[in-house]
Amino acid sequence: MSRSLPGSWLRESLLAASVYLLTTWTCVWLLRHPLADAATWLRAGVGLLPVLAIGWAIRVVVRQALAGDELQRRINLEAIAVAALVVGLGSLTLSLLVVADVIAVSGQAALVWTLPALAMGYLAARVWATRRYR
Repeated sequence: MSRSLPGSWLRESLLAASVYLLTTWTCVWLLRHPLADAATWLRAGVGLLPVLAIGWAIRVVVRQALAGDELQRRINLEAIAVAALVVGLGSLTLSLLVVADVIAVSGQAALVWTLPALAMGYLAARVWATRRYR
């Protein structure tokens, strides 16, 4: 396996991310407009549709990580560790600023952005870690 991101893995990851964004935007629009007064079970089902795309993206990442050699596994471990620590530090920083009444962040916004922040952090850290081992 090459030391850079394989094209097929990157393509599949970008496709999964695109499907997630499209599904999320569509579901939000549906829930705010045509389905605003729909039954709770229908709103819940539509609201959870983006989880399928995220599940697909997670499967792509896990499959790629398991297929790697020792170096690739080390790069993936470093990337997830760095991403988790950076997102954790960012969350702590934001929460302390909220407690100090410096900024206002809704719990809804914080929850919605947690997994995307981890994913973006993982991708950036993976690129960084891959370059470190060249």
